[in-house]
Formats: sequence, C-alpha cells, structure tokens
Amino acid sequence: MKTNPKYPITVSDKLVKEYQDKGFVLTPDVFCQLELQDYVTAVDLEVASRTSDDNRSVSEKSIYEQSFIQCMRMWETSPAVQPLTFHPGLAGIAAQLMGVETVRLWQDQALYKEPGGRETDAHQDQTFWPIGMVPLVSAWIPFQRVEKQNGGMAYVPGSHKAGPLKMVDITHTTTPYEILDDPALNGEKPQWVDVDLGSVIWHSGFTVHQAAANDTDKARRAFTVVFYADGFKRTKNWPVFPLDRAGVGLGELMEGEGLPILWPPTASLPKPPVQSGQLTGPQYGN
Repeated sequence: MKTNPKYPITVSDKLVKEYQDKGFVLTPDVFCQLELQDYVTAVDLEVASRTSDDNRSVSEKSIYEQSFIQCMRMWETSPAVQPLTFHPGLAGIAAQLMGVETVRLWQDQALYKEPGGRETDAHQDQTFWPIGMVPLVSAWIPFQRVEKQNGGMAYVPGSHKAGPLKMVDITHTTTPYEILDDPALNGEKPQWVDVDLGSVIWHSGFTVHQAAANDTDKARRAFTVVFYADGFKRTKNWPVFPLDRAGVGLGELMEGEGLPILWPPTASLPKPPVQSGQLTGPQYGN
C-alpha cells in the first residue's frame, strides 16, 4: 500500500468513497507476516492469562459466551499488546476513513470464537454506547485466514446510512431484535467477506454486521480496535465503563483517562489507567 509523510499507510480516495457508500471496506496487506506474528503471540498470551481459570466447555457457557471469548482493553494489562492497539498505520487509516484530523481510542478487544462457537447475532456496535452520532470505525484484524466456515464476518451494505436502529441484545438476557428485518435496511442482505492474514476489515459504528458459527476444529482469532473522532460529547447518561471511568458527564467532551489520542501519534504511549474493567465479557467495571 502507498505511504506519504503524513500517514504511514495512505488509502485511496476510491477506497474512502467505498467505505462511505457501503459502511465497510477491506484494506489488504496492512501488516507484514513477521510484524503480525509478534502481535498474535502477545494477544494469545494475554487471552490465555485472562481465561486460565475457565475450564468450561462451549456448551456449558451462556449463549453470549458461546459466540466468542471476549477480552476488552487489552492494552491496559499487556504492554506487549500496546503497540498493536496504538499502531499508527491503523490509526491513520481510521482518520482517513472518517475524514477527521484527530482520533481517540474507544476500546480494543480480542474476540476468539472457539471451535463449535455459535454465530454472533447481527447488530450495530454504536447503539450499545451513549455516544450519539460521533464518527466511529472499527478495525477487525484476523489472526488467520477467516471465511464463513470458521466464523467469518458479514456486513449489510449501506446500513450505516440508516443511523441508529433498535439495539440488539447480543447478550441474550432478552430476546434479540431481528435487525436484519428492519424496514430501514430496504431488504439488503449481509455480504460475507473473506479476509487473509495481514489484511483488515473496517466498519462503521452503525453498519449492521454479524459473524458465522465456527464449524472448524480451531479457534477463530481476531482482534479489534475501535476508533472515534475527537471533539464530541456524551449524549446519554446510561452507564458505560470507558466514559464513567474517565469522569465524562452528560454533555461533556469524551476525553480523559483510558480514552487516549491515537492519531496524530504521540511521542510516547500513555500509561494504562489505574482502574481496569472486567478481564472477560461485556463492558462493565470492577
């Protein structure tokens, strides 16, 4: 991929337009194999550490846990993961896709779908959080080739243009909303996207997406980094760990501890917050 003095990785105007039109896009060859292997090792070790006391089989877990092993805010507990979360190439691509000058970190997370893991229900990410219409994009980074059979991803083209739809309870504490039947999607169906090691899939916070079940005998391993545009305010007061930890009140700018600027890159990585959230599972505090 091209580079220039501003961005470590420059994406084309055509690709940005594709992202704006479809709400998702694939960028090939973001990482070389050697570089990525270091990150894979770091994330594997941290996931293993966080889940070392959990000996349950997939069938013994909750429906939500059967979708994936979820480990959030990994940069805060693993120095070896920090360079991936704060990767300037990723942050620069996020800035270009969103068309903004300054980008902050919302969260990172590992999403490992175990062999036999169920599908991840179709949903929008951004409706989970009290952050309104702030530009937000997720980088979905596979740690092996991923296709539908082993838990691949699918996205509904143009669904981000519908804005926030009814929230889907992917934890299954209530019956999840059938978002794919929402009239605002105009009958559009999800498109499955195969992705190779080293490439990255990007999707908007309002793009409806889902993941297939893992019908193979190996875990589907992926890591995500969620970026949002600086300068936006909290729009609702319902609890959410990143903003509550940073002391961000209703109507206040979403900034502070645990919400560092990723683009433009800083001279040194920030120190992790003293208070951390749960080691696995949904986004709550200790």
